[in-house]
Amino acid sequence: MQALSEIRTGAVCTIKWMFGTPEVLEFLHRHQLQEGSTIRVIQNRVENLIIGTDAYRIVIDSDAAQMIKV
Repeated sequence: MQALSEIRTGAVCTIKWMFGTPEVLEFLHRHQLQEGSTIRVIQNRVENLIIGTDAYRIVIDSDAAQMIKV
């Protein structure tokens, strides 16, 4: 298992574990990001990541991406 922030651009992976404030986790769940979700890393930069599911594209701060394990 590794942090989402370490995944290269273009990779497809499954979320195994997430940690964060209840508000952040609720936002992610509303956008179909939860344990077991398959996501694609669209762009991985030093300060943020763009990830996508079938229905959503979301920008995540690199600190938040450290708390998501894939």
